[in-house]
Amino acid sequence: MSQSRSVLRSAYQSLIQRKRLLPDEYQLGLIERLASLQDELLATNGFRAPQVRGLYIFGSVGTGKTRVADLFSETLPISISKRRVHFNEFMMDIHQRLHTARSAVTYSGDPLVQIGRDIRQESRILCFDEFQVTDIADAMILGRLFGSIWHAGGVMVSTSNRHPDNLYENGLNRVSVEPFFRELQRRCEIWQISGKQDYRMRDISSGADTGKLATFFVEQAKYISALSGYLEGRELQDIYIPVFGSRKLSIRATCSENRSESNEKKAHDVVSAKFEDICEQPLSSVDYHALCRATKTLFITGLRQFGELEKDVVRRFITLIDLAYEMQTRVICLSTVPLGKVFIDMIPKQDQALKKRIINMTVKGQGGASSSMMSTYIDDVEWSATGLVKASLATGGAGETDVGFAITRTISRLHEMSSMGYGIRD
Repeated sequence: MSQSRSVLRSAYQSLIQRKRLLPDEYQLGLIERLASLQDELLATNGFRAPQVRGLYIFGSVGTGKTRVADLFSETLPISISKRRVHFNEFMMDIHQRLHTARSAVTYSGDPLVQIGRDIRQESRILCFDEFQVTDIADAMILGRLFGSIWHAGGVMVSTSNRHPDNLYENGLNRVSVEPFFRELQRRCEIWQISGKQDYRMRDISSGADTGKLATFFVEQAKYISALSGYLEGRELQDIYIPVFGSRKLSIRATCSENRSESNEKKAHDVVSAKFEDICEQPLSSVDYHALCRATKTLFITGLRQFGELEKDVVRRFITLIDLAYEMQTRVICLSTVPLGKVFIDMIPKQDQALKKRIINMTVKGQGGASSSMMSTYIDDVEWSATGLVKASLATGGAGETDVGFAITRTISRLHEMSSMGYGIRD
């Protein structure tokens, strides 16, 4: 057995022995495949390394895709350069690089080719969590961007809830993105991780993960009591946090007194916000990234049952939870309805099975609503991250389709945030 195969499998078995994970034949099969990929990367590591086929992992929510992919990234030999990042955050970085390139005095041509080369020079392997395409601003640049990355020898390992054929479903001008999806399947082996058990929705018997915290409230008094416990006598202050460039976000927060060096970016122990201020305003993922980067615990008041036409609002909330989960920020909510009813009007009336499942899922105890920040020019027409400038996700397209698809993931992640072990690195 190779050294990398041994290290990765040993790390996985250690988590099972410590009851951080349950034995799972599908996860074990994926561990073996990823260990083989590590061996191949190590054997071909070099400046002119031959092209290695990556892995695109898809499956239902809570089946362990992210955890296994994390182990792959964490056990990669140090000689292999890597970047582990949520796909939303990666695309934010790409749009920022595009903005910088287009602002340069020497700007000419297509900067995506050089950006792709730069990305590859920084990291041979890109490890993405939650690969998704919901915005035309992203969709229209993926082919050129990843074409440059792959041509330079980059390798992608990614998790997703969808097969590549179902990405950007019903999206605007999808036909122009289909060549990228075909190339993605040529460059990456498509691996489905089976199993229908959502491990976030169950407790592991004994071990550190059995404890639960109350993180979703419908009673104001209990929510205030929980907030007071986190504040420990401190008061919330009006604070501005940097977002991007001169943009700042106004929040109410405490200040950490004893920040560890490893958590130095979490400047505020607790942030409190109103749902209407952070999800009913035209904020984007770059705002939510800054918000989650700044705090360990985010309290939100005013969550409610969404109306069937509020797809912009729902998309923002889902993006916020995705980024909070990626950055290990715990979200605690005060809602006017139980969690199972928050999204109920977003489910198509004909999908009664999904509606029943969601009702039964409970938790005890300047940009658009998008995964991108910048506008993109396509054939001299400006598109925002939600489509044509001033268009809304509520008008349809991939944003509408994926809102319904992402609801179970959001509920699942909110449930995991109630775990005592949430945010603890193994």
